[in-house]
Amino acid sequence: MDAPAPAVERPRRMDSLQVLRAVAALAVVLFHCNWTGIASFGVELFFVLSGFIICHAAAVDPEWFLLKRAFRVIPLYWTATLGIFAVALAVPALVPSTVPSLDNLLRSLLFVPYLRADGESFPLLFLGWTLNYEAFFYAVFALALALGGRRAPLLALAMLGGAILARPWLAGLGFAFEFWTSPILLNFICGIFAWYVWRLAGHGLRSAPAVLAGPVAIACLAAFVFGLGPRLGGAFPWNGALGVVLLLALLRLDGAVRWPAWLLLIGDASYSLYLLHPYVLELFNRLIHPFGPDPLGIAVTSVAVLLAVGVAIASFHLLERPSNHALRRLLK
Repeated sequence: MDAPAPAVERPRRMDSLQVLRAVAALAVVLFHCNWTGIASFGVELFFVLSGFIICHAAAVDPEWFLLKRAFRVIPLYWTATLGIFAVALAVPALVPSTVPSLDNLLRSLLFVPYLRADGESFPLLFLGWTLNYEAFFYAVFALALALGGRRAPLLALAMLGGAILARPWLAGLGFAFEFWTSPILLNFICGIFAWYVWRLAGHGLRSAPAVLAGPVAIACLAAFVFGLGPRLGGAFPWNGALGVVLLLALLRLDGAVRWPAWLLLIGDASYSLYLLHPYVLELFNRLIHPFGPDPLGIAVTSVAVLLAVGVAIASFHLLERPSNHALRRLLK
């Protein structure tokens, strides 16, 4: 009788990664409240996290990589996109900048970037523009896995770097190529670099005094909040580098700190929070009271943020997790 196939080792859950997901999602939410003064860094931090997590997950279980990423991303994104499409058809005044054409719907669902009539590159679902970058990164990494196996992270890093360097030539082929060669891809490269540091020097980092990791993480977060990276300017990905240091500092704290359950729950629901919060915020901002530093504006902002978190948690439990589990069962 043939020996049974060895069980695939599942990646160990790292609570620090969930905490960083929560931080990135909440940063985007607070930035979109407009008056808070928080700098825009959540998207770049998400990209750094993505570079690290994809390398970590693929190193443990590379089988069906692209399908697993699709199972994780597509159900919520397609549901929300179709919902916005229906709203734009039925009550266009609620989403005046959304043109519910069939072309726009197909390009949005297939993660193909395009320019709207107003010159913006947003798909039907506002924050789906970042998923167009994520999908491109997943495709690059899947190709790297097919060609390089264990060397996939290094090959993906080289391919992303090559795309950025070739931008002056590729951008002339159309807007999609201009989009896919943006320097924002450097944040994925930073995440891959963080994974290599953790893989090659993780033992040394884990041996470092945990008491030092906390102040380093706080300093990085403060630099993010006050917009230090953009102020430094230049072509260097300052926010990506800050993300690497923050990520490694929090990984050092993994197991040494007991993170609050509510923060981990927001980390679990961070994808839903990221995609859905603009519509909850806009509903309150338009219909209840404009956000602002006045007492009522602060109160309305706080309620809107809490409700956005609640909607995200419900979405995670009712759609995200069940759809991902159900689709993954098909692979077995």
